[in-house]
Amino acid sequence: MQSWRFFQSYGLLEFRINNLSDSEIAITRRYLGSLTSLELAIPATSENLDTDQASMWTRNKDELRDRMRLFNDWRRRLCGFLGIAAGPDVAGGTTMLVV
Repeated sequence: MQSWRFFQSYGLLEFRINNLSDSEIAITRRYLGSLTSLELAIPATSENLDTDQASMWTRNKDELRDRMRLFNDWRRRLCGFLGIAAGPDVAGGTTMLVV
């Protein structure tokens, strides 16, 4: 028995992806391409953590936070485009209680 089929959000996502039009597929692929680039840029910020100032260059101390915020914003946009609710990791940092 596959229990994941009983979660409404997974069923909605599966239905939505299976029924995308050609233009929606193209847009979704662009979103995924952007998200891949943004996700890969996050670990790269660790390369600059040891440098506070070098000559005229000064690192952005908020770079990691800014990149995470941008990444999460694009994830929310993709969820909005697909018409599905963002999960708790992407929902905007608010606490959600389900009773």
